[in-house]
Order: sequence, then structure tokens, then C-alpha cells
Amino acid sequence: MNSEQIHKLVKKLVRENRTNDPFSLARGLGIDVDFAGLGELKGFYIVYKTGRYIVLNNYLDEHLARIVLAHEIGHDVLHRDIAMNGGLGENSFFDMTAKPEREANIFAAELLISDNDLIELGERGCTVEDAAKELGVHSQIAMIKARSMEERGYNINSNYVRSNVF
Repeated sequence: MNSEQIHKLVKKLVRENRTNDPFSLARGLGIDVDFAGLGELKGFYIVYKTGRYIVLNNYLDEHLARIVLAHEIGHDVLHRDIAMNGGLGENSFFDMTAKPEREANIFAAELLISDNDLIELGERGCTVEDAAKELGVHSQIAMIKARSMEERGYNINSNYVRSNVF
């Protein structure tokens, strides 16, 4: 899927579920979410029998847990067929080379950041990194959102970010 299709899908899910909070959205979608010690793994999504499950590493702080959960919900919505043949796990994020990871990253960015919020912060002169801090997300999620908006025709300068270490 391209950025426009993912954006429209996220808008529809948010409207239908009346939330962009990943924890509330997961409940609304019937996905069981749990925390466990997963070592280096940040989280994973799996379909088992008739259930859909997301497990998050219990070391994640609140902001990172929201990002990981949003990403894994993206896998549920976009890649459930892949997960039925084995789980999708995350050791590192923001891999934009593998199509399922790229799509799940865009899904997470679209879910966690509204177009209007990023536009407003840009108009105030915020860099993508500044906007990320204000919105409580990682700078790479803000960068992915900015690039998604560029692909959808917005005039956003997503080339400037001071740090991309995650």
C-alpha cells in the first residue's frame, strides 16, 4: 500500500473506533495486548488459532510502548496473512527497506500524529525533531509522518532532523 492508502485506512479506523490511542484501538479491534520480558525484542504480533495477539516488551517506556503497539497494529491491519504463517517481531524499528515494515511504520506515524498537528508545529518553525518532542513520539516517527505527507502532496520539509538514532 502507498502512503495515501494507509492514511485513508488509518483515518477510517480512528473514525470508526473514535480514538487514535493504540491501546484503545487494539481493544476496539479485538487484539489482545500483553507485556512480557522479551530480551532485545521490542514486541511482536501473532495470529494464533482464532486470536490476534500483540506482546510488548515490559522494559518499554510509555512513549515507546505506544509506538511499538501502533506499529504492531499496522501489521494486524495490513499483514495479518503474513502473521498467520508465523509472528512478526521487532528487534529494531524504522526499517524502511522491507515493505511490511515500511507500511507498518507509516501506519504507526499516521495513527500517532495528525496532519494538522505536524502542519501547525511546522508553521511555528519547529524542526521534525522538535515536533516529535512536543508530540511525545520518536523523531523517526515524525520523520516518517512528514515523508508520508510529502508523498500525499503536502509541502513539508522532511529532510531536516538532527538525530535519527533509535
